[in-house]
Amino acid sequence: MHEQGLNSTHSKSMGAHAVIRSLNRFWRRSCDLDQESGCLPEHCVPFCLLALTIWAGMLSGFLIGRGALSAGLFPVIESTPVEAQSADCAHAEWHGEVHSLVKLWGFSRETIQQMVKADSGVIKIRFGLKKCRTTYRIPESAAKRIHSKFGGLESSCREQHHKIGDLARCWKLGRETIRLMIKDEPGVMKVRLGRKQSHTADSVPDAVAKRIHNRLLYLA
Repeated sequence: MHEQGLNSTHSKSMGAHAVIRSLNRFWRRSCDLDQESGCLPEHCVPFCLLALTIWAGMLSGFLIGRGALSAGLFPVIESTPVEAQSADCAHAEWHGEVHSLVKLWGFSRETIQQMVKADSGVIKIRFGLKKCRTTYRIPESAAKRIHSKFGGLESSCREQHHKIGDLARCWKLGRETIRLMIKDEPGVMKVRLGRKQSHTADSVPDAVAKRIHNRLLYLA
């Protein structure tokens, strides 16, 4: 029994030395080391492990930055304060996405995101460990509130909106003429853009455009 234990221990030792020699040969071939440099196998193995650790760390850091190792890509939902909870019926309302409001209101995607992200009734779902991507879902009550905040009417929140250029092309009038018509018209959405908010983007709901159009019919 004692001899069998010694043989087993000797076999394991020989196997470990064989693995070390194999790693040493691989390291020398990869790095083009001098075969007569006198580098022992025990000295080369730590360098191999260090190189593999650095490479694995860089790869995992890259994947984490891309959100690919974010616990199966399940959304991370932040806790909602009491004052930011939605209305009682908001869970059963129509929910819009950013691109649906882009089609309805006529603003750019970036503008819509800036308009909805600060509202307490908007659902925000963030993906990735670093929360690099946020998905917004806007209940109808929140959309009406945001619409009214920028000058619109709640009743026209889900109507198709028109830009000044669209009305100018449709009515065959100049852009400045259309701008003067809608400047003081109630129900027109007005969003100031730019770092100094020097540019104003207008969006005219369909009902407001119809009201302006009907008013033009009775001009003397």
